[in-house]
Amino acid sequence: MIRPDVRQHHPSDRLGVSLIICCHNGAKLLPKTLANIRNQRVSGDLEWEVLVVDNASTDDTAQVAYNCWGGNVPASLRVVEEPELGLCHARARGFTEAKFEAVSFIDDDNLICPDWVAVVSEALAMNPAVGAIGSVNRAISDAPLPPWFPRYCEFYACWASSELAPVPTMLNGAGMSIRKSVWEELRNNSFESRLTDRVGTRLSSCGDLELGLAIKLAGWKILIEPRLQLDHYMLAERLKWSYLRRLMRGVGESNVLLDFYFNASQEDPAGLISRIRKRYWRWDFVSEARKLLRRHSVRSLIKCCWAEMYDDDDAPDIEWRVGRLVGLMRLRSRYLSMRHHIRNAPWRKRETPFWDLPDTRAPAPAPADRLFSWLILRESSSAYRPHIRASRARQSEVL
Repeated sequence: MIRPDVRQHHPSDRLGVSLIICCHNGAKLLPKTLANIRNQRVSGDLEWEVLVVDNASTDDTAQVAYNCWGGNVPASLRVVEEPELGLCHARARGFTEAKFEAVSFIDDDNLICPDWVAVVSEALAMNPAVGAIGSVNRAISDAPLPPWFPRYCEFYACWASSELAPVPTMLNGAGMSIRKSVWEELRNNSFESRLTDRVGTRLSSCGDLELGLAIKLAGWKILIEPRLQLDHYMLAERLKWSYLRRLMRGVGESNVLLDFYFNASQEDPAGLISRIRKRYWRWDFVSEARKLLRRHSVRSLIKCCWAEMYDDDDAPDIEWRVGRLVGLMRLRSRYLSMRHHIRNAPWRKRETPFWDLPDTRAPAPAPADRLFSWLILRESSSAYRPHIRASRARQSEVL
């Protein structure tokens, strides 16, 4: 059902596109990214721009951007500064500075398909009930991807291969395109991101997922557009096992807050004990601690503290679960207030169902694949573990 406040678009309508690159010390990566953008195939009647958000860089990111763009270019390029370090702050600055309705975000290590701008404009213009669209991302690297990467590539906002890659059901920050009016609607109704996302070299995360969930809970639809193909370049540092472990710890910590978004549309459970367990962080903390101890022996937990445990799936799983415990500890004084705020937020439509996310253009993913693809969002039930393992095994066999 189309929202009554959404303007109906004629198929011939064209939405202008603001292509935004959020950078922190991106001078080394920007030349290749901007050279790729210059090759966009865009008709003359479609307005678009490139906006580089310099997020507290200490290198010459701004000057490199201007030098690489040069003259005789298909669109204008601007560089704006965001002094407060953090990807969520850079995105907010991008929305504020964008000239056009379609705001498309890519990272400084992304290479996009030649028709990206045209497809973003068409997809949003033709689907007025859709508030945001995502892309299908593939990992590329100068060196061979490590053997464990196909099992964890979803945490890097990409897949290890474009062949038989399942269509995701949520938005990645790399490649997501959002209506500027949707963002303004959220902000005008007091939406504020609670996750800082990436801050410099600190691996906090999931700010993009939080924004996608907020858009969905506000009553808009989310579309994954298969024509939007993106190559996500993996630096050698990000392909180290130690980096993956740090990443999983950060994802687990951020994942705690996303539970509030998932539970926003659920009714309170019946029974006094069930309601108490739902409301107080101590119950969640004890529950998470019990899951950790049930799944891993004390010996494994001690080993994880001192050994690398290379290519051992127990190590990332322990990091993820410990991250959740850390997240619960940090939220303990705000647990009830934050849960109440998201549940009763003025930007949320109360009747919005959550799991009608899959695009009608593509077959809905099987429950196992949905859980596998977005394990970072929900893995609270041990009953799903065999399905997740089976899906990971299928992915590894394909790759």
